[in-house]
Amino acid sequence: MRKKWIVLLIFVICGSAGCAETVPAEWPKECVGRLQLALPGKSDQAAYLFSELFRNHAQYGQPYMRFPDGEPAGLSQFSIADITHPLNASEKNDALNKFIKIQEKIGDSYKEKVRNVSTGKLIGKAWVIQGKYVGLDALVNNSVFLWGQETASEIEFTHVEDKLKSLINALRPRPLFDVPAEPGLCLPYVFIPDGGQGGHAIAMTYRLKEHPDITINLRSKTAESTPKEGDNIRPDAVTNDFQTDLYWGAYLANVVDARSLWHLPAKRPMHMAGRSGLETFLAVVRSKDSEEDYIYHAVARGDPDEPEKAPDVRLVVEQNRQNAIKRGIQPLTQDEVLKLSRQIAASVAVRKNK
Repeated sequence: MRKKWIVLLIFVICGSAGCAETVPAEWPKECVGRLQLALPGKSDQAAYLFSELFRNHAQYGQPYMRFPDGEPAGLSQFSIADITHPLNASEKNDALNKFIKIQEKIGDSYKEKVRNVSTGKLIGKAWVIQGKYVGLDALVNNSVFLWGQETASEIEFTHVEDKLKSLINALRPRPLFDVPAEPGLCLPYVFIPDGGQGGHAIAMTYRLKEHPDITINLRSKTAESTPKEGDNIRPDAVTNDFQTDLYWGAYLANVVDARSLWHLPAKRPMHMAGRSGLETFLAVVRSKDSEEDYIYHAVARGDPDEPEKAPDVRLVVEQNRQNAIKRGIQPLTQDEVLKLSRQIAASVAVRKNK
């Protein structure tokens, strides 16, 4: 009888507030923006495909970030620059020609003289249009890195030009599972040292090789300022509760059916990256003939007083069982998806800098 009461007590505690999982020590660490997480093994990461990044966007639409085999990763977001998967030798030569065309096209659009800037050790093109535009198109190791920014004044131009010089001097390759011990921003294949300054919104997506039905998306975003009276934003727009509803409101519009796997409450308090957060766990049906997939979502509000040291955090662990079935692999069960998700959530932390 005593054992039954203990089991019931554990269920009640975990059911109302969530139970943090232990992160296996052997899991390798990876980084996203100013955050780090641990993943349960070898993974693919999402970036742009070279073949899509430079094609006519007016004709084909904006490119998606994808895994190397072309599967889309819709939640990925790089606010800093556009980055591709590694290129082969032929694509690298093609990229250098496209850099020249980008410079010519933007120069023609402004009808202004373009001034070239030395790229130092980087291979590519760096250039400015005085007072109006600053651009960097380069190869970082074997990946394309496209960055550009319009400016509205000479003061802003000077600031952005300084940023260009900093990128040229500091930009460096970053292999998967390399977690730098200095302030900066982690992106796929690239690391940007920045002294921990400057805004960002970076969401990176991983697909597990051993469990290809599972993708993990982690977002690191400069903590939003707390809305003040009179601002053109709802006072509660930055809260964990609102951000949870915002995510599911958009997601559920694209599925046939969905149900929360938790009740009373469906949103459960938790901690992530040292901040108070909320977690939810839903089953979704994508089409009439498909089985349920499981999706875990967690958010944790950052610190608006230290928006870079404590960014806003969002984690989505999403199952698509067909990605495992078509490879002859058994999809994870509901309990396995939840356990894995909570282990990953427990691993998320602000990256420590020396």
